[in-house]
Amino acid sequence: MTALARAGLPAVVDRDENEASAPRTPSRSAVEVAGPDVAALRLLAAIERLADLVRDHRRGVTADPGLERLFCALCISSGINITLRRLLAALPVADEPLDAEAVVCAMSRLGFEARRTDASRGAFEAGSIVLLVPAHADAAVVLAPDETRTPQLLRGDGRTSPASADGAAMAGEAWTFSPKSDSHPLSRTRRGHTRHSWFRALLSQFDDVGLLLVGLAIAIAAAGVLLPLFTIQIYAQVISVGSLDPLPYLAGGMVLAIVIEGLLLRQRTRIVGWLANRIEYLVGTSSFEQLLRIRPAVSENAVVSDQAARLRTLGNIRDFITGPAFLSVLEAPASLASILVIGALGGWLAVVPVVGIGAHLALFVLLRRRARVVTSITADESTEMQRIAIETFEKRAAIRQAGLQHLWSERMVESARRQHAAQLSLRMVPALGEAISHFILVTSAILLLAGGADAVWAGTLGSGGLLAVTILGLRSLVPTHTLCTSIQRFEQLRSSVAQLNTLMEVPPERDDDRGYTQVRGVRGQISLLNAGFRAGDTRPVFVGLDLEIEPGETIAITGAAGSGKTTLLKLMQGLSDLSLGAIRIDGIDIRQLEQQDLRRRIAYVPQDPKLFAGSLRENLWFANPVADDARLRAVLAAVGLDEAVDRLPGGLDHVLEDGAAARLSGGFRFRFALAQALLVESKLLLIDQVPNSVIDDGFGAMITDMIERKHSTLTIIFVSHRSDLIRMADRVVALRYGRVPMVAAPEVVLAKAT
Repeated sequence: MTALARAGLPAVVDRDENEASAPRTPSRSAVEVAGPDVAALRLLAAIERLADLVRDHRRGVTADPGLERLFCALCISSGINITLRRLLAALPVADEPLDAEAVVCAMSRLGFEARRTDASRGAFEAGSIVLLVPAHADAAVVLAPDETRTPQLLRGDGRTSPASADGAAMAGEAWTFSPKSDSHPLSRTRRGHTRHSWFRALLSQFDDVGLLLVGLAIAIAAAGVLLPLFTIQIYAQVISVGSLDPLPYLAGGMVLAIVIEGLLLRQRTRIVGWLANRIEYLVGTSSFEQLLRIRPAVSENAVVSDQAARLRTLGNIRDFITGPAFLSVLEAPASLASILVIGALGGWLAVVPVVGIGAHLALFVLLRRRARVVTSITADESTEMQRIAIETFEKRAAIRQAGLQHLWSERMVESARRQHAAQLSLRMVPALGEAISHFILVTSAILLLAGGADAVWAGTLGSGGLLAVTILGLRSLVPTHTLCTSIQRFEQLRSSVAQLNTLMEVPPERDDDRGYTQVRGVRGQISLLNAGFRAGDTRPVFVGLDLEIEPGETIAITGAAGSGKTTLLKLMQGLSDLSLGAIRIDGIDIRQLEQQDLRRRIAYVPQDPKLFAGSLRENLWFANPVADDARLRAVLAAVGLDEAVDRLPGGLDHVLEDGAAARLSGGFRFRFALAQALLVESKLLLIDQVPNSVIDDGFGAMITDMIERKHSTLTIIFVSHRSDLIRMADRVVALRYGRVPMVAAPEVVLAKAT
């Protein structure tokens, strides 16, 4: 049940957790304004209740709480089903009161499009999600339940007033929020119509910036040709005539042209820098979010180096935009303007830079084809080298035991040789491009000087014109020359964009267009129907598992290493894809359920528990974001960690820095993981294999006590090799690699094992 459903309103914020305290009674001012309007009272009560939860989770904020109440009002007014876990994750990490900017950013993290408008326009239609940020008044949220009620303004301190009666709120800006729809450029539906790739659709959001850069490029091109023209005038009016009178004016004009061009270049640099940072931010956040949204079976099976390479593409895209390659593209108008001026001054001399540019472009096309092939080969060899290195670390003990060090060294040396040969070929491509491009540039400059000198002797071009033509000719050739020397940058960009587009096209675990069966609680009934799983190399790990687990049963899973014990628990949570058969929880095929929602409702103790950087309280809140202090301390006492936590600096608020969690003892981590599982308050508990040292240290007695106390009320499925724990189970699933598992009573399985 959602928080608002309990408050009497439609579901918009799904808490996913247990019951919390009752809704707070609205303040007296709110009651006076609302009067007998029960719907308005319910709305304000729901906002207050959610705001209390948010404040409880922002314990570091000791000053004025800020605009948490307004943020909650925006979320509730949206009508979107937002889980409390997701809502809290959208808030800033810094322990500072929320301001208007932080609220806008948090709404964006929740997937809303934020648009800045003028508050005086009064965007108060029913259903509007509006945050007012007046110039001389407190921020407020417009509450417009429907067309029959007057829109109200809710302030950060809880005060309400009719929107039409508050003129001060209209003298500032307003932010309107709307869920990202199919009309958004990055949506799959929109890209299906435009035929744009994901990165191309992202760039379409910066069309205005692109037009601005084109305009600046034209202005820079116009300013760039002024300097050679002033040079001609100095030769014509000062040197040839021998008069210094026009020189101050011409020199001033040259200085002014240089200043104007410098200012334009500075502005272009700032825009390009902003564009690079903005694209890097959007690509980085979107790609990282996508990595977390794709199915675990896809992301977990990918090689770590491949996933890291996807994130390294951000640097390639940023470096390209801020590097000379992108600037050479922006200099295209300057090249065109220079050629036109050369044609006006020297006639046929314009042919020389045109031919030079053509030669540069032909060289770029030829070398880019070569670079694409060599880059692909180098990437494959680097990947193979990384794979061998990872495999060496994983199997180093087996390599020593088998005496294969010399063969393994030869294998690595051969792989390193191929990798270095491929990298050498790759480095030769830009070196060859630079050498040939430099030859074209020098040859073009010599031809321009020779042709210009001939024109001077013929009297069709002055000495100042010769200098101007040479300067303009070199300037027209520089962009394409830079293009040829940046071939590797273009190939890196192409490869990075291709990897990025491939990543963003991977279907996410949750399909927003698909209807899922809703789960409001797990009773603990599990059915495995002819279930089977195949490894990545298509070998069957186990097949034909038929098992009906009734609510309240205790099931032990045992088997040799690699027989699929952990995999079976992952299959029940949708973390791995079932190869054969089906798994049903409470009679529903798990493929019909939203996997993230299912996992939030199953208590799970993993084989290798992890604690994230942050406080112990925050780590417990991952399991149940609405658990209060009393509940947190109760579960810690149940797992025997209450005294250990109290001894830590700060107690529950003890902060684990990066890497500190790994230094905690195994017993602490497993007990803490069990505390998290208890906080879920699910009727299905999955426990993966626990080391014997942890079991002998009291963890085993805890599991035994739990099985005895909660028998018939809690379904427990655990993995173990220990006979003392296996005897506690009602039935045992003995997995046998590549064969049908045996399901029998503990005595039968233990007798067969002996």
